[in-house]
Amino acid sequence: MSRLAFIASLLLLAASAKAALTVSVAPASRVAAPNAEIVFEGTLTNTSATERVFLNDITATIPGSIALKTNAFFSNVPGILLPGETYTGPLFSVKLNAAAPAADYSGTITLSGGATIDSAATLASTSVTILAAPISQWRYQTFGVAADEPAASDLADWDRDGTANFLEYALGTDAKTASAQPTPILASNHLTLSFAPMAPDVTYLVQASTDLIQWSTANVELVLPSPPGITTYRYTAPLGTPGAVFMRLSVTR
Repeated sequence: MSRLAFIASLLLLAASAKAALTVSVAPASRVAAPNAEIVFEGTLTNTSATERVFLNDITATIPGSIALKTNAFFSNVPGILLPGETYTGPLFSVKLNAAAPAADYSGTITLSGGATIDSAATLASTSVTILAAPISQWRYQTFGVAADEPAASDLADWDRDGTANFLEYALGTDAKTASAQPTPILASNHLTLSFAPMAPDVTYLVQASTDLIQWSTANVELVLPSPPGITTYRYTAPLGTPGAVFMRLSVTR
């Protein structure tokens, strides 16, 4: 390589190195409904003090039935950030396929470009999450910006009323205000347990025990009819049978 070509290569590498970008998306997790467009907003910053940066492409890698729908920043032409310039506002939107399973989808958004209008180097990337699982949507709608905090997790008890957040979700009670758990009562000479199944992705199981150690559904039966929206189970043996009897509600996803 000639000395002139070597110098030219160094200059090209230096110019490419000067194109620097940071990206942040807030919030990075968004609740989504099937077939709905979700717009993500955030901030782009050209961290170079001397060189402008061309934003020539954006790609989304999100497993599942999700497609990058529109890009508010590019508006169908390459975007340009001047030295030290910051843009804050809509960045891109994605769309959840109407037939997509009700689940959460996480992936990466990548911006590419560089010091010239035809540069294709990876400039920055960020992680995003589309929340389509019913419990995730409930958590964010209930706890808002605190949805990712430990106090909002399934097994935590936000309002300290003795009912875990997941059980509050399953029963449709207010996880931020003290509420009572379903409690067995005596009805028609049987120990019964009634509850309102409110979550579409939860399995409800009523069990009975005579020693609080071994639990089973063997001696539990569904009571029909029940009031609208209420499910009632009872212990099959009537009151007066020797020994103690206990009932409990188990919920799982």
